[in-house]
Amino acid sequence: MQASADDRSDKAFARAKQTIEEWNKKGKPFLPEAEKPEQLPQASIPAFPGAYGGGMYSFGGRGGKVLVVNTLNDDGPGSFREACEAGGPRIVVFNIAGIIRLKDRLRIRAPYITIAGNTAPGDGVCIAGNTVELETHDIVIRYMRFRRGETDARDRNDSIGGNPIGNVIIDHVSASWGLDENMSMYRHMYSPPEGGKDLKLPTVNITIQNSIFSEGLNTYHHAFGSTIGGLNSTFHHNLWACNTGRNPSVGMYGDFTFVNNVLYNYRHRTLDGGDHRSFFNIINNYYKPGPGTPKAAVAYRILKPESERSKTVVDNFGRAYVAGNFVEGFPEISADNWKGGVQPDSKAPIEEILPKIRSNEPTPHAHLPIESALDAYQTVLRHVGATLPIRDGVDRRIIEMVRTRTVTATEIAASSMEKAAQVKYAQQWIDELAEGVKLGFITDPKEVGGYPEYRGQPYPDNDGDGLPNDWERTHQLNADDPADASLDRDGDGYTNIEEYIHTAAHP
Repeated sequence: MQASADDRSDKAFARAKQTIEEWNKKGKPFLPEAEKPEQLPQASIPAFPGAYGGGMYSFGGRGGKVLVVNTLNDDGPGSFREACEAGGPRIVVFNIAGIIRLKDRLRIRAPYITIAGNTAPGDGVCIAGNTVELETHDIVIRYMRFRRGETDARDRNDSIGGNPIGNVIIDHVSASWGLDENMSMYRHMYSPPEGGKDLKLPTVNITIQNSIFSEGLNTYHHAFGSTIGGLNSTFHHNLWACNTGRNPSVGMYGDFTFVNNVLYNYRHRTLDGGDHRSFFNIINNYYKPGPGTPKAAVAYRILKPESERSKTVVDNFGRAYVAGNFVEGFPEISADNWKGGVQPDSKAPIEEILPKIRSNEPTPHAHLPIESALDAYQTVLRHVGATLPIRDGVDRRIIEMVRTRTVTATEIAASSMEKAAQVKYAQQWIDELAEGVKLGFITDPKEVGGYPEYRGQPYPDNDGDGLPNDWERTHQLNADDPADASLDRDGDGYTNIEEYIHTAAHP
């Protein structure tokens, strides 16, 4: 299955290359070799109002063509796949509601793309069935749902992930029901033109904000949240809920700014990872143990930094600024995060290691608003996830579980028990799966009601430019001229289609 998906992607990318080269001559280069923040040009204005952090100046698809998704088919004209696999700057909008079921993974490889899920009518859209992989730069994704949910797939991948190069901002995304993780972004693989071994390079200039990563599927004992990181990386006002581990895991060296996030009902791991080259800013986050969180050190673990990965060097850690984090039920640690909240895995006594890790000042980071952990908890529960065009039943249920410190599922799906028998799990592992479901770590979407229905009627759009007729008339545009979507009527740097997306995001 993976080989056929790769072959399909290679053919699509080959078709896109001519357009990529044409835009390269117009000043929009493709830069797969980028490994430092300064190696990717950035825009002079934010990707959208409310964009913050390392990825806030991503170009996205600004100035390119508008591609309207108007079918739920996996591929073909008007499909989400066709729009994502196109070349050149492009802004992807939706004039259909429903579930788009991917038959195999979708790789986004051509740079300069904006995907705006809030433009969909009615209840909006949901991407299901397989993974969406980001493998390029200058990516803006807003108000999208990625709920993979497929438990029979041979390629046990994320709901959304891949190997993004940089200039990435993910905003108001809801990702759940992944088989590896719900979402992972921290590195990319570069094939040098002269040949030789592929290079593992960091993702640069990345923001993930206002997003939910919930209910990684525990079908194969792998209900993980995220692996994230990069250089000039910012992660703020997100929610990780009901994942056993990687809530999140730091997958890359360098700066890592983690601010105003909420973690709920973690089991084995909270925030961990990095190495001796890491510089952590862990500021004003809210940790809420849930029914599945054991009464152990993980319950109040704010950060578990990792040491240098060496057979000869031990206890060589990076630096961490950890302050203002609130751990529900542990007032002493909330008052002083360093009195038990930072838990390195060290050979030496902890009292010798912590002073070497501790930084009294944050590492310089990209601009973002910072509020207290208690205020952030309320902000996140009100606004996180794909709230537009509406917050769906899955996210409403997740938010209610966090508020009330409860979980939803009560019984493991019969299909999951069958899979456990097929892979010949020991009885202990099967029992753990069944017990885990009752603690909030599900194995199948059916255990929590499955996918909701997403209904909606297409809006009138005479010229097919992604702008509804009513919006064009209200803003003195021509509803019969498709060219005006990519123009800038008020000269503020944002094209008309971007202005519409911003309006749809802030009713």
